[in-house]
Parts: sequence; structure tokens; C-alpha cells
Amino acid sequence: MFPKLSWKLTFFMVLVSGLTITFAGLLTDRALDRQFADFLETSQLERNQQMLETIKEIYDGSQDRITIERQLELLGQATAAQIIVGERRMGGHMGGHMMNRGPAMMRRQTTDNLILPDGSTALVEIIPSQSPEHALQEAEFRRAVNQSILLAALFSLGAALVLSSFFSWGLTKPLDNLVTMVRKVGAGDLAQRTEVRGQDEFKFLGQEFNQMAANLERMEQMRIKLTNDLAHEFRTPLATVQAYLEGMSDGVIDPTQENFNLVLEETQRLEGLLEGLQELAKLEQPMPKKERVDLGNTLTSLVSPLKILAAEKDISIGLALQEGLVTIGDGDMLVTAFRNLVENAIKYTLPGGRVSINLRAEQDEIVVEISDTGIGIEAQDLPFIFERFYRTDLSRSRQTGGTGIGLTVTAGIIKGHGGTITVVSEPHKGSTFSVRLPKA
Repeated sequence: MFPKLSWKLTFFMVLVSGLTITFAGLLTDRALDRQFADFLETSQLERNQQMLETIKEIYDGSQDRITIERQLELLGQATAAQIIVGERRMGGHMGGHMMNRGPAMMRRQTTDNLILPDGSTALVEIIPSQSPEHALQEAEFRRAVNQSILLAALFSLGAALVLSSFFSWGLTKPLDNLVTMVRKVGAGDLAQRTEVRGQDEFKFLGQEFNQMAANLERMEQMRIKLTNDLAHEFRTPLATVQAYLEGMSDGVIDPTQENFNLVLEETQRLEGLLEGLQELAKLEQPMPKKERVDLGNTLTSLVSPLKILAAEKDISIGLALQEGLVTIGDGDMLVTAFRNLVENAIKYTLPGGRVSINLRAEQDEIVVEISDTGIGIEAQDLPFIFERFYRTDLSRSRQTGGTGIGLTVTAGIIKGHGGTITVVSEPHKGSTFSVRLPKA
């Protein structure tokens, strides 16, 4: 099993923090050590300079040689330093030991010229020394500083561990929840949704996942509904055909021309359903052709043979076409879409009515309006008329041979061409279907 992302994040955060703290501690220790050494040297130089002034005052006092030497010895003992004037070395005791026996640690020395009372010049050299007690105190100070830096580093590292663990857990928890939801959805539980919080990329990912799950659930429901609808749509004509054929075989129903026509109508209905399903299947595939389609010519060629069908019902067809309107797409598929709309308008318009087709341009779009004076559509049915097998009046649809697939195919074709289709209808007054397509 691979390490969890939160563990990896915690490890790398702690690693980076540890390296940062280590380098910072080393640099701080070196800087403190250097500053401390500089401080000691500066202080010692200042003391050396004060000692030089004191030595000059001693020699200016016109005292005898023995007194001067005794004073220099006492000064050396008081300041823990060796004082050399010319070739003579004079020092003092430090903790009961003579300084000329070897200092514990040499500091920066100071050398200067001195005018003696007799007018001669002597060389004064002050060599500071450090007692073992002072060396221990200095080492203790450095040890205390290092311990403080180490404790601060350990505390910082622990805080980094806690904070990085909390941060990585908070960062990966939404991802863990999403992984759990993905597994459930993958197992078939399409109702799962992840809780979306925050304003970061995880929120966007969660929203996209919820949308994907909703689409899968909707598609699954559509698949189940399609299966049920197909079973229902095929069951009725098949049952009718089976009943008539069994009745004729048993002698219960006379094999008359009328009965044969009823059987033929049901088989034609089955054929229409299959053709509709084939049209739906084509919509799932990419558009086979992309060509320039002159919609004026397309509608004119389409309406010509349909005028015969309209004339049989005493229905007039009016055309108002703006010339030169071209879109890009599959001409055959667009013919299928507009034929469905015009045939429906004729089919559901009562004798003596009228079907109007209007083609015009609006900015960058081409608008095709197909209106009729038919029976119209109830308001509660309008949102569903483009769904598969939806019919507002089953008995009427069966009389007219409708399958409930034509408008679904039409809507799919228009959408595949980057357009939209809407409908406005009023019962007993008629309907208007508006198709908008991009202009080439």
C-alpha cells in the first residue's frame, strides 16, 4: 500500500522545517560566538588602553625604581595581565600563581612607546591572560547559549511537526472524502455526493465530482426509463399483432382486409419506433458532415412535397424566407429536424387551419419559426415534450401514428449544430417552435 499523501506532506514539511531550523541555529551560534569574541576583545583593548595611561602616570610620578616596579606588579595582578617595559617583565599573581608561568588563554595584546623620566624611550607591552576560572565561566556561557539554541530548535521542530500534521490532515481530508465517494460511485451508488466547503481547488473538484455523479445518476435514470419506455412501446403493438394473429388462427377473428390493415398499421408503428431509435443512435455520434447549408433552399425543398399532405387536410402552408442565410452543419440532419417540426404542425392542425414558416436573421443567429393553428400543448406538458416517448395525448398520438421520438431527435440535431429550440403554445390556439442556429 502506498504511503498516504498526508504522511508525505507531514514528512516533507518537517524535513524542510528541520533543515531550516538547523541552518538557522548554526548561523545564530556562529554569529553569537563571533559577536561575543569581538565584545571581549574590544573590552580588553579598552582596559589595555586604560592600563597604558596608568603606567604613564606611574612613571610621571618621579618615584624610585623599586616603587615603580612594585606598582606595576600590583597593576598586573589587579588586571590579570603581563606588563613588559623594555627588557624587564613584571607581572602579578592570579589566584596565587605567577602570570609568567604561562597564561591559560592569551588575549589581544597592546604595545606602545613610553617616555621615561630620564628622557629615554621604552617599549611597553601589555599581554592579557585568562585564569582557568574565567575560561570555565566563558565555556559555561557558551554552553548555555548552545543549549538555548538547541531547546529552541527542538521546540520549533515539535511545533512544526504538530502544525504540519494538522495542516496536512486538513488539506487531505477533503481528498480522502472524495476518494471514498468515488469508490462508492464506482460501486454503483450514484446518489453519493461530497460535502463542499472552502474556497479552494478542492471545492471546485468537489463541485465537479457532484456534477459528474448527478449526470451519471440522471443518465442511469434515463437508461432505466428508456428501457421501460421501449418495453411499453413495443409491448402494445406486439400484443395487438399477436392477438389478431392468434384470433385469426383460432377462427375467432375473420381474416378480413380490415383486420389485416390493423395488423399492418401496428407493424408500421413498430417500424417507426425502430427508425426513431436509429435516429436517436445517430445523435450519440459526432456530426458526420460539416458543410454550408442554405436554410432558405432547404426549407423550400422540404415544404414542396409536404404541401400535398397539407392539402389533403385542407391546411395551407405559408413561407416567409429571407434569402442568403447559411449555417454550417449536416444538411440531411437539418432536413430531418425541420421535417419533424413541419409534419407535426400539419398532423396536429385541424382542417381549415394554417402552418406558417418564417426564416430570418437576428444579429449572428438564424431564426426559423414554425407556427400552426392546431390544438396546442398544455402548459404542464411543455417542459417534457422533448423527452423520449413523451406524448401529451396517447390516444391522439396513436391515431396520428406518433411515437414520441420525433421531437427528441429534432432537439438533439439542433443542439448538435450549436443551436437551441424553444416552444410557445396555447391550448386550442396553436404552437410556435423557434429554432436558433449560428450564422456561417
